This record gives sequence, structure tokens and C-alpha cells, in this order.
Amino acid sequence: MNKKIIKGRFYNINKKINRRLVAKYHKIKDWKMDPKGYFLISVNKRKKNIEVGYCKFTKLGNSPINDMVAVINGRTAIEIVNTLIKENFISSLQHAADMGIELHKAELALKHGFRYVQDQDLHID
Repeated sequence: MNKKIIKGRFYNINKKINRRLVAKYHKIKDWKMDPKGYFLISVNKRKKNIEVGYCKFTKLGNSPINDMVAVINGRTAIEIVNTLIKENFISSLQHAADMGIELHKAELALKHGFRYVQDQDLHID
């Protein structure tokens, strides 16, 4: 077996690695607000879906105004995050990735009955 080739499901992949990186992320220093807005995520166990509120903000002096302008409902992270992208509600890759992660947590909470709180770890008892 050739150690420089990975047998993939559809293709063979040649290993030509020229960089190895250690992943790192600082929640405060590396986070950037998406100028398109932000989302409020909740799990509705009664309706058996994930509800996402799309919020926009405008700054007026020291009192910013936050308006929820759309609500997206779905059962899976992939269908919701792709809807957010298609509707042009997200403008940064960082925000899209963060939404994918957060929506997947909400999906797991919905499927397995866990309590979901946005931006917190899931607690699996």
C-alpha cells in the first residue's frame, strides 16, 4: 500500500502536504461582527423544529436599534444554514461557519432532547 495516496470513496488523493498548522481561535480577539446582522437561535420541542431570528442593527448615537426582520424555521442545520446563505443574510465565512456549528448543536438538542442555549456547550446528561 502506498502511504502517499489516500483511497477515497470517489477519488484517490495524493498526499503532498507542505504545511502543518495548529488550530487556534480566541473568542474575543478573533471574532468579527458580520455587518449583515446576527441570529437568535432556539429549539421548539413542541413544533419539533429549530427557529432562527435574523436581526439587523443600526447605530443611532449611543442607543443602537436591533430589529428582527425575518424568521427561518427548519429541522436540520444544513437546510437552515444554506437558506441563510441563499437569502444573503450572511456576508462572512467566519459567520457561516459559526452558524453551521451552532445550528448543528441545536439540531442535536432537538433530536436527543437536550437543553439548548445559544453560544453555550451542550450538556448531555
